[in-house]
Amino acid sequence: MLWFRKNIPNLFTLMNLSLGVLGIHLILTSDPTVEPTIHYFIFAAAFFDLFDGLLARKLNVASQFGVQLDSLADLITFGVLPTFIYAQYVQLEGWGLLLLLVPICSAIRLAIFNTDNSQTTSFKGISTTAHGLFAAVLPIILYHQSTWFGEYLADNEMAIGVLALFFSFLMVSPVRMMSFKFENLRFIDNWDRILLILTSLILIILWQYDAAPYIMIIYIGLSFTSYFKGVSSNSEG
Repeated sequence: MLWFRKNIPNLFTLMNLSLGVLGIHLILTSDPTVEPTIHYFIFAAAFFDLFDGLLARKLNVASQFGVQLDSLADLITFGVLPTFIYAQYVQLEGWGLLLLLVPICSAIRLAIFNTDNSQTTSFKGISTTAHGLFAAVLPIILYHQSTWFGEYLADNEMAIGVLALFFSFLMVSPVRMMSFKFENLRFIDNWDRILLILTSLILIILWQYDAAPYIMIIYIGLSFTSYFKGVSSNSEG
Protein backbone atom coordinates (compact mmCIF):
# COMPACT_ATOMS: atom_id res chain seq x y z
CA MET A 1 0.00 0.00 0.00
CA LEU A 2 2.84 2.38 0.85
CA TRP A 3 4.54 1.54 -2.46
CA PHE A 4 1.35 2.38 -4.38
CA ARG A 5 0.82 5.65 -2.48
CA LYS A 6 4.43 6.67 -3.11
CA ASN A 7 4.10 6.07 -6.84
CA ILE A 8 0.73 7.73 -7.52
CA PRO A 9 2.48 10.97 -8.61
CA ASN A 10 4.84 8.94 -10.81
CA LEU A 11 1.84 7.35 -12.54
CA PHE A 12 0.64 10.84 -13.44
CA THR A 13 4.11 11.66 -14.75
CA LEU A 14 4.11 8.50 -16.88
CA MET A 15 0.71 9.49 -18.30
CA ASN A 16 2.31 12.79 -19.32
CA LEU A 17 5.13 10.86 -21.02
CA SER A 18 2.73 8.45 -22.74
CA LEU A 19 0.61 11.26 -24.12
CA GLY A 20 3.75 12.90 -25.48
CA VAL A 21 4.72 9.71 -27.35
CA LEU A 22 1.17 9.28 -28.66
CA GLY A 23 1.21 12.90 -29.76
CA ILE A 24 4.40 12.36 -31.77
CA HIS A 25 2.82 9.30 -33.39
CA LEU A 26 -0.26 11.36 -34.25
CA ILE A 27 1.86 14.06 -35.89
CA LEU A 28 3.73 11.49 -37.97
CA THR A 29 0.60 9.67 -39.15
CA SER A 30 -2.06 12.42 -39.32
CA ASP A 31 -3.75 13.61 -42.51
CA PRO A 32 -2.89 17.33 -43.03
CA THR A 33 -6.30 17.92 -44.63
CA VAL A 34 -8.12 16.89 -41.42
CA GLU A 35 -8.62 19.29 -38.51
CA PRO A 36 -5.71 18.74 -36.08
CA THR A 37 -6.33 17.30 -32.62
CA ILE A 38 -2.80 17.37 -31.20
CA HIS A 39 -3.81 20.09 -28.72
CA TYR A 40 -5.96 17.59 -26.82
CA PHE A 41 -2.92 15.39 -26.17
CA ILE A 42 -0.77 18.27 -24.91
CA PHE A 43 -3.58 19.80 -22.82
CA ALA A 44 -4.16 16.44 -21.13
CA ALA A 45 -0.42 15.98 -20.60
CA ALA A 46 -0.22 19.46 -19.02
CA PHE A 47 -2.99 18.41 -16.62
CA PHE A 48 -1.00 15.37 -15.50
CA ASP A 49 2.16 17.49 -15.32
CA LEU A 50 0.44 19.96 -13.02
CA PHE A 51 -0.98 17.38 -10.66
CA ASP A 52 1.98 15.02 -10.32
CA GLY A 53 3.89 17.64 -8.34
CA LEU A 54 0.83 18.69 -6.35
CA LEU A 55 0.07 15.09 -5.44
CA ALA A 56 3.66 14.42 -4.44
CA ARG A 57 3.55 17.34 -2.01
CA LYS A 58 0.07 16.56 -0.68
CA LEU A 59 0.91 12.90 -0.11
CA ASN A 60 4.32 13.86 1.28
CA VAL A 61 6.08 11.51 -1.15
CA ALA A 62 8.17 14.02 -3.13
CA SER A 63 11.52 12.56 -4.17
CA GLN A 64 14.49 13.24 -6.43
CA PHE A 65 13.44 10.22 -8.47
CA GLY A 66 10.09 11.89 -9.15
CA VAL A 67 11.77 15.19 -10.06
CA GLN A 68 14.05 13.52 -12.60
CA LEU A 69 11.24 11.39 -14.04
CA ASP A 70 9.09 14.51 -14.42
CA SER A 71 11.81 16.29 -16.39
CA LEU A 72 12.32 13.32 -18.70
CA ALA A 73 8.58 13.21 -19.40
CA ASP A 74 8.46 16.98 -19.95
CA LEU A 75 11.34 16.79 -22.41
CA ILE A 76 9.37 14.36 -24.58
CA THR A 77 5.96 16.03 -24.33
CA PHE A 78 6.90 19.71 -24.19
CA GLY A 79 10.30 19.60 -25.92
CA VAL A 80 10.39 16.90 -28.60
CA LEU A 81 6.67 16.92 -29.51
CA PRO A 82 6.61 20.70 -30.21
CA THR A 83 9.60 20.16 -32.52
CA PHE A 84 7.53 17.74 -34.59
CA ILE A 85 4.69 20.27 -34.62
CA TYR A 86 6.96 22.98 -36.04
CA ALA A 87 8.46 20.46 -38.48
CA GLN A 88 5.04 20.11 -40.12
CA TYR A 89 5.53 23.60 -41.51
CA VAL A 90 9.33 24.01 -41.63
CA GLN A 91 11.48 21.46 -43.45
CA LEU A 92 14.19 19.90 -41.29
CA GLU A 93 16.92 20.71 -43.77
CA GLY A 94 19.18 23.69 -44.41
CA TRP A 95 18.32 26.53 -42.06
CA GLY A 96 15.34 24.47 -40.86
CA LEU A 97 17.76 22.30 -38.88
CA LEU A 98 17.79 25.18 -36.40
CA LEU A 99 14.51 23.68 -35.15
CA LEU A 100 16.71 21.23 -33.28
CA LEU A 101 17.30 24.09 -30.86
CA VAL A 102 13.76 23.50 -29.55
CA PRO A 103 14.53 20.13 -27.89
CA ILE A 104 18.10 21.21 -27.08
CA CYS A 105 16.98 24.35 -25.25
CA SER A 106 14.13 22.42 -23.62
CA ALA A 107 16.65 19.94 -22.19
CA ILE A 108 18.91 22.76 -20.98
CA ARG A 109 15.91 24.57 -19.47
CA LEU A 110 14.83 21.49 -17.52
CA ALA A 111 18.38 20.78 -16.32
CA ILE A 112 18.72 24.38 -15.09
CA PHE A 113 15.38 24.15 -13.30
CA ASN A 114 16.37 20.92 -11.53
CA THR A 115 19.61 22.42 -10.23
CA ASP A 116 18.42 25.94 -9.38
CA ASN A 117 16.62 26.47 -6.08
CA SER A 118 15.75 30.10 -6.85
CA GLN A 119 12.81 29.24 -9.14
CA THR A 120 10.17 28.69 -6.49
CA THR A 121 7.84 31.62 -7.28
CA SER A 122 9.07 32.56 -10.75
CA PHE A 123 10.93 30.93 -13.62
CA LYS A 124 14.19 31.80 -15.34
CA GLY A 125 13.06 31.77 -18.92
CA ILE A 126 9.72 30.47 -20.13
CA SER A 127 8.80 27.00 -18.92
CA THR A 128 8.76 24.08 -21.35
CA THR A 129 5.11 23.47 -20.46
CA ALA A 130 4.05 27.03 -21.34
CA HIS A 131 5.86 26.80 -24.67
CA GLY A 132 4.38 23.34 -25.30
CA LEU A 133 0.85 24.64 -24.73
CA PHE A 134 1.43 27.44 -27.22
CA ALA A 135 2.87 25.03 -29.81
CA ALA A 136 -0.16 22.77 -29.25
CA VAL A 137 -2.67 25.31 -30.54
CA LEU A 138 -0.50 26.42 -33.46
CA PRO A 139 -1.79 23.70 -35.86
CA ILE A 140 -5.45 24.50 -35.23
CA ILE A 141 -4.81 28.24 -35.60
CA LEU A 142 -3.04 27.61 -38.90
CA TYR A 143 -5.77 25.19 -40.02
CA HIS A 144 -8.65 27.63 -39.57
CA GLN A 145 -6.72 30.84 -40.38
CA SER A 146 -9.51 32.88 -38.80
CA THR A 147 -7.19 35.63 -37.54
CA TRP A 148 -4.37 37.70 -39.06
CA PHE A 149 -1.91 35.64 -37.02
CA GLY A 150 -3.01 32.37 -38.62
CA GLU A 151 -3.19 33.86 -42.10
CA TYR A 152 0.28 35.37 -41.82
CA LEU A 153 1.98 32.24 -40.50
CA ALA A 154 0.18 29.90 -42.90
CA ASP A 155 2.11 31.29 -45.86
CA ASN A 156 5.34 32.12 -44.06
CA GLU A 157 7.64 29.21 -43.26
CA MET A 158 10.39 31.60 -42.16
CA ALA A 159 8.11 33.29 -39.60
CA ILE A 160 7.22 29.92 -38.03
CA GLY A 161 10.92 29.07 -37.81
CA VAL A 162 11.71 32.43 -36.19
CA LEU A 163 8.87 31.86 -33.71
CA ALA A 164 10.33 28.47 -32.76
CA LEU A 165 13.79 29.99 -32.32
CA PHE A 166 12.41 32.85 -30.24
CA PHE A 167 10.84 30.42 -27.78
CA SER A 168 14.00 28.29 -27.77
CA PHE A 169 16.14 31.21 -26.67
CA LEU A 170 13.45 32.40 -24.25
CA MET A 171 13.53 29.01 -22.51
CA VAL A 172 17.22 29.44 -21.64
CA SER A 173 16.99 33.20 -21.04
CA PRO A 174 17.85 34.57 -17.57
CA VAL A 175 14.75 36.80 -17.74
CA ARG A 176 12.36 36.00 -14.91
CA MET A 177 9.01 34.72 -16.17
CA MET A 178 5.80 34.63 -14.18
CA SER A 179 4.70 31.40 -12.54
CA PHE A 180 1.33 30.68 -10.96
CA LYS A 181 2.70 29.79 -7.55
CA PHE A 182 1.01 32.21 -5.15
CA GLU A 183 3.01 32.96 -2.02
CA ASN A 184 0.04 34.83 -0.57
CA LEU A 185 -3.33 36.22 -1.67
CA ARG A 186 -2.45 39.92 -1.52
CA PHE A 187 -3.40 41.74 -4.72
CA ILE A 188 -0.30 43.96 -4.66
CA ASP A 189 1.94 40.88 -4.81
CA ASN A 190 -0.11 39.04 -7.41
CA TRP A 191 -1.57 41.76 -9.64
CA ASP A 192 0.22 40.46 -12.73
CA ARG A 193 -0.98 36.88 -12.23
CA ILE A 194 -4.56 38.02 -11.55
CA LEU A 195 -4.51 40.32 -14.61
CA LEU A 196 -3.22 37.51 -16.82
CA ILE A 197 -5.83 35.03 -15.56
CA LEU A 198 -8.76 37.45 -16.02
CA THR A 199 -7.57 38.65 -19.42
CA SER A 200 -6.97 35.07 -20.58
CA LEU A 201 -10.47 33.98 -19.55
CA ILE A 202 -12.04 36.87 -21.43
CA LEU A 203 -9.97 36.23 -24.57
CA ILE A 204 -10.69 32.49 -24.50
CA ILE A 205 -14.44 33.15 -24.21
CA LEU A 206 -14.27 35.56 -27.14
CA TRP A 207 -11.84 33.77 -29.47
CA GLN A 208 -11.30 30.21 -28.17
CA TYR A 209 -8.01 28.81 -29.56
CA ASP A 210 -7.30 31.99 -31.50
CA ALA A 211 -6.71 33.71 -28.16
CA ALA A 212 -3.45 31.77 -27.63
CA PRO A 213 -1.00 34.18 -29.33
CA TYR A 214 -2.51 37.17 -27.55
CA ILE A 215 -2.38 35.41 -24.17
CA MET A 216 1.27 34.53 -24.81
CA ILE A 217 2.08 38.15 -25.75
CA ILE A 218 0.42 39.40 -22.56
CA TYR A 219 2.23 36.76 -20.48
CA ILE A 220 5.62 37.65 -21.91
CA GLY A 221 4.90 41.38 -21.65
CA LEU A 222 3.86 41.18 -17.99
CA SER A 223 6.86 38.98 -17.17
CA PHE A 224 9.29 41.33 -18.90
CA THR A 225 7.70 44.33 -17.15
CA SER A 226 8.09 42.74 -13.72
CA TYR A 227 11.64 41.58 -14.50
CA PHE A 228 12.98 44.89 -15.76
CA LYS A 229 11.16 46.77 -13.01
CA GLY A 230 12.93 44.56 -10.49
CA VAL A 231 16.31 45.04 -12.22
CA SER A 232 15.77 48.81 -12.20
CA SER A 233 14.83 48.81 -8.51
CA ASN A 234 17.90 46.74 -7.58
CA SER A 235 20.25 49.01 -9.54
CA GLU A 236 18.81 52.12 -7.90
CA GLY A 237 19.12 50.52 -4.48
